[in-house]
Amino acid sequence: MAPATIPRPSTGANAPAAIGGLDPALIAELCRRAGDAAGLERWRDQVRAAGYCQHPIRLQGGVDQVDQTTGEARTVLDSEALPDRVLLKACSTRRAARCAPCAEVYRADAYQLLRAGLAGGKGVPETISQHPRLFVTFTAPSFGPVHSSRTRRGRVQLCRPARPQARCPHGRPRRCPIRHLPGDPALGTPICAGCYDHQRTVLWNTLAPELWRRTTIYLRRAIARAAGLTVTEADRLVRPAFAKVAEYQARGAVHLHAIIRLDATPPAHDPGRLAPPPAPFTIDLLAAAVRQAAHDVAVPCPAGGPPLGWGDQLDLRPIAGPAGGELPAGRVAGYVAKYVCDDPGGGRGGI
Repeated sequence: MAPATIPRPSTGANAPAAIGGLDPALIAELCRRAGDAAGLERWRDQVRAAGYCQHPIRLQGGVDQVDQTTGEARTVLDSEALPDRVLLKACSTRRAARCAPCAEVYRADAYQLLRAGLAGGKGVPETISQHPRLFVTFTAPSFGPVHSSRTRRGRVQLCRPARPQARCPHGRPRRCPIRHLPGDPALGTPICAGCYDHQRTVLWNTLAPELWRRTTIYLRRAIARAAGLTVTEADRLVRPAFAKVAEYQARGAVHLHAIIRLDATPPAHDPGRLAPPPAPFTIDLLAAAVRQAAHDVAVPCPAGGPPLGWGDQLDLRPIAGPAGGELPAGRVAGYVAKYVCDDPGGGRGGI
């Protein structure tokens, strides 16, 4: 089948006026379809089969089946018999800003996979909840002071308290006495554009994937060191598993949310086996190893200067299981799945 181009109704002197901000051409098209009850029902079925995609792919052509015994060919689908003479296929994007219905399907699938990896189900044993599991947020380092909003005991704090006479090297005040509320466009913008290192921010966003790759390597080493073993010896016993998503902070720097789980290394004859790690590989050991790896890892900066590593604000929380924990598995899975579909609320959410 080939993609088809469907002409839109033209807007002329007899076209209806815009209602509620809707395109007059769209109103004319809705009126035309509503006038044909049978055709409208067939069109609804086709749209439903495409998952109510907002930007479906329109295909023209047909599908023939050939009986391998008799050689008889039979047409099983012909787009000429369908509404608008096209077959609609969902775009299947995961970008919520482009197509919310398709992204929701992707998000729901991601949620089920993540939740199964934390609580079991979908072929994953429920004993997975006994494995050490952490929800970790790796933040970017500081590239200069920015306008921010902090809440203490239910009260929004001053953005940047400082002496009124304090000035930066460019002569701008270091102080910001405003209590910024959520949604304030000033949030994340530099206190002084000259003091903020824009170049390193761009390089940080570019190198964040490489920094994460190195972090997974450093974590294996840190786990082995915490257990008093060599990396080879530890690899024979345990294997970390990861799921991560990236989120832009208000200042435009990427930070990563990661689910880190520690499994027993499966035997060679059963590579899909999932079992809890042996002693002494506890959640406390995993947490200490994550902190050590985040502290040690770095990537050389192409523009010179200090290497780029993670920021000091490492947020690390245990995921709830039979032995306790801070965050429910379903809540963590839902939070990560939201960012899999480039949720437009990025940078303002919390868990």
